[in-house]
Amino acid sequence: MNPWVQAGLSLLAGVLTAGAAVVGVRFSVRGNDRATEQRELAARREEWWRRFVWASELALDDQPAKRVVGLKLLAKLAQSELAQRDECLLLDVFQGRVLDKLLDDLPEPAEGTQGG
Repeated sequence: MNPWVQAGLSLLAGVLTAGAAVVGVRFSVRGNDRATEQRELAARREEWWRRFVWASELALDDQPAKRVVGLKLLAKLAQSELAQRDECLLLDVFQGRVLDKLLDDLPEPAEGTQGG
């Protein structure tokens, strides 16, 4: 085989191998970035859940001021981009039950007074 043809084929093989390596590295980096984004999202959703537990404990506290703070925190959590459909449904049911209990615990108005 002609030495020039052999050199040209070797050069072509080297370029193709380098190109394949670059493509492989790009796919690897892209996959790594996606995995990192998924881990970060999972960590943020975990933190959202910890805040939900804390706010729900406050909302169930015996002290009315803490209950109000807990309910306000739950309302803020519902506005978070991390709150997906299931979390919003949970928040809705939870707040409804807590608010129903608060309303049930209110003293009845004395006779002769008007509620308003």
